[in-house]
Amino acid sequence: MKPVVELIKAWSEFEEVSTDQTVETFCRYYLQKQRPQPKHPGKKGERIMNGAFLLKTIGRIMSAYSLYFRAAVKHIALPPAESFYYLNGLNHLGEVRKSDLINYMFAETTTGMEVINRLITEKKIDERTSPDDKRAKLIKITEEGLRALEEYYKVSGKVVEMTFKGVDDNILIDCFEMLRFCEQRNSGVAIELKNKPFDQMYEQVMADKQ
Repeated sequence: MKPVVELIKAWSEFEEVSTDQTVETFCRYYLQKQRPQPKHPGKKGERIMNGAFLLKTIGRIMSAYSLYFRAAVKHIALPPAESFYYLNGLNHLGEVRKSDLINYMFAETTTGMEVINRLITEKKIDERTSPDDKRAKLIKITEEGLRALEEYYKVSGKVVEMTFKGVDDNILIDCFEMLRFCEQRNSGVAIELKNKPFDQMYEQVMADKQ
């Protein structure tokens, strides 16, 4: 197969797994695919342990980030940290139903509604009746919510610096690129399966050919 044909085929595969379809991102994706694969793949138990160690590492990093962020938010007297996560999610989604934001946050309905209703009371989120369905409510971030978000971003930037101090930028980029497909796949699947029993979750996820 000619090299140019191989590149076209690789680009087609890349388009299916990445939303950031730039040449730079493709080059990192392609080089990662060229890394030598182990001659003797690990057994299922070893693969599970490898995944468990990775999740533990990611979880510990997120726990440290959350600890720093809660302290930063308290220090400048901003509302609780979860307000930031919901405002940031809503700013990303635009005007949506409450249930859409709750699903995006992987939250339980009761917990999500409490946070959203509090932000509505604080005038950081605006609520209106959907013109397409009078039974549904649409929410969007307000100017006051955007101002609060800017303050959150300032402290969040400092916390990110603290969390990844001493880690080379290239390592951060490589980790992001390697795990992005995993994040995108699980984000879609987890929301779809949110209210199903675990056995059905497991069967559907494991039956997915991707």
